Amino acid sequence: MATRAALSPALFLALSLGLGTGALVSACQVQRSTAAPCSDPHTCASQCQASSPEACFAGGRMFAAGIECGREPERAAKLFEQACDAKHVGGCTYLASSYEFGVGVEADPKRAQSLYEWACAERDGRACVGLATMLRGSDADEGGVAKLLLDRGVEYLERDCARNPGEYCGSLALLYAQGLGVRASPARARDRYGDACRAGDSESCVALAEFVRAQDPERAGALYDEACREGYLYACVQRGVGLLLAPGETSDADQGIAYLRKACTAGEPRGCASLATAYVSGIGTEVDLGQAVALYDQACAAGDGYACGSLGLLTMLGRGVERDLERSAELFAGACEQGEAVACGNLGWLHVQGVGPSAELAGGAELLAYACEANDASSCYRMGVVLAETAPEQGEAAGLRYAVADAVAFWRRGCELGSSDACTALSVSLIDGGGEGGEASTEPLGQDPRVAVQLARYGCQVGSAAGCTLAGEIFALGWNVERDRATADVYFRYACELGDVHGCEVLATWSGDEAEVRDMWGRGRALREAACEGGHVGDCMVLGAYYVRGLGMDKDFAKAVELYAQACTAGATLACTQQAQILMTGTGVEPDYEQAFALFSAACEAGDELACTWLGLAYQRGRGVEVDAAKAAERYVRGCELGYSFGCVGMAKLHEEGAGVVKSKRKAREFYGQACALGSTKHCKK
Repeated sequence: MATRAALSPALFLALSLGLGTGALVSACQVQRSTAAPCSDPHTCASQCQASSPEACFAGGRMFAAGIECGREPERAAKLFEQACDAKHVGGCTYLASSYEFGVGVEADPKRAQSLYEWACAERDGRACVGLATMLRGSDADEGGVAKLLLDRGVEYLERDCARNPGEYCGSLALLYAQGLGVRASPARARDRYGDACRAGDSESCVALAEFVRAQDPERAGALYDEACREGYLYACVQRGVGLLLAPGETSDADQGIAYLRKACTAGEPRGCASLATAYVSGIGTEVDLGQAVALYDQACAAGDGYACGSLGLLTMLGRGVERDLERSAELFAGACEQGEAVACGNLGWLHVQGVGPSAELAGGAELLAYACEANDASSCYRMGVVLAETAPEQGEAAGLRYAVADAVAFWRRGCELGSSDACTALSVSLIDGGGEGGEASTEPLGQDPRVAVQLARYGCQVGSAAGCTLAGEIFALGWNVERDRATADVYFRYACELGDVHGCEVLATWSGDEAEVRDMWGRGRALREAACEGGHVGDCMVLGAYYVRGLGMDKDFAKAVELYAQACTAGATLACTQQAQILMTGTGVEPDYEQAFALFSAACEAGDELACTWLGLAYQRGRGVEVDAAKAAERYVRGCELGYSFGCVGMAKLHEEGAGVVKSKRKAREFYGQACALGSTKHCKK
């Protein structure tokens, strides 16, 4: 439970007895808000002095919100402090908020509480509410103090809203919107925002626009326009985004871009970030990743968490900027600290893959779980993947506090939040017999296999390429549906169009049209190449097989060796073995026995028994190493026992020759028979 400093005895007594706090007024003259003596933040700052705290307070609010200037939280905090030093109640309340949330100053809860207490004692409703939220649920909330503070805060705000709507009605509206200290009432929230907006509070005009946007987009646009003209740059951003995304004829791309550019040029980082997003997506303008990166970088440097997270994503993908996972982790971390849930999820995903200075499985999973709880559907999906792919003993050793069975719950939440991939994964888990609570689940999800079919089809309909492939497989196999190759074909084609390589490859294997087969293998190859270039080692290995088998093209063993070498260097042991096989046999390339032997040896030491078996050939023939028939027999027999027909054939030949083993035709026939049983049909008659 959170611990706060105890409430000052005088304020606690006044609240407990239901007394007005006028008796607690400081001996110093208290300054209250009057009409702002200045109209722009720089003029206000120049006029700020002890005898004119109202100018300090007005300037602080403008610098904090970004009115007629870019947001400058540090400068705003200094102006609030100057106003507070001159006993300006609003200045102390806003300074308290700065210290509470660490905006423009180092977070200092104790100082925040002290400032809130003083301002609340001076009957500032905003301060009473702020203090109540700090104390609520803490050790200092004795005798329902937080409730008393909230009630008093509402009372003061109701009074001050009637007296000075421009400064106080917006705060009261927020309470009605959130149901904090009052019964939630969207209607009253709208009315109070309207009062504040009409009195000149641009921030309340924007809040009112948010309330009416869905029902009355035209009015919302007018409110954004009004606030933008008054210099509230965030309103310009909202207006610009609204014009870009408006449906049909109501959209105006040129005007939308103009609003965003205006805000960005005037110093609003979110304007730059939103303009960058337009350049990435091509909404309202041509795609220009270079411009997007520059704008995101500018906005990120100015403290915009969304911009940092977006730049991190482009850096992770290598779009418009060189791919750099360590740099992307740094950017995600900065954005996550600012509360960007999507960035937290992306950082968690990198951490579970070992990327980042503090990367580890449990920490990465916690970030994914946090982002999922904050409604990032992609993080829910990824968290499910992490749990499904983590062995229980590995998770326990890493301190992971979730079980494999929890994967389904994360996928279910992700699906409910709109992740098509999560819906697909949930469908797969149901097909495999799992459900929330594990394989023995009695949850309704796990009782009806038709749900799995519906989820796969839904995932496909909302854009999951993997979901389309899964739906295709369901109809191809007739799993809880009537087998229907035509329907399966449609799903596989859609999967391929959406970029799922498996859909393309399935069509390539069962199409009877030679031109289409070549086309589908070509699409599959292009997708594998893109994934390989993006660092997915498994795709590099599969791509190597494309060139070995000549799928949709002529065979190219040199290219296969290059791809296997790339995957081998990245740590894929099987790729090392595949590269070595080509070099040992000289298939389509010049043989390189020394390199092949070194690769087989390294792969064998890493636990690849196939590589160990191939070392038998090296020792038998003296390829890359001195002939040693005994070692050849040792490797061959182990491989044969493990089910590699190649090892059985090697042992048979050694017995035929009497090399390293007893010469025996009977033994040779036995090993040939084992090779035959393992599928090597050409040795069945020996």
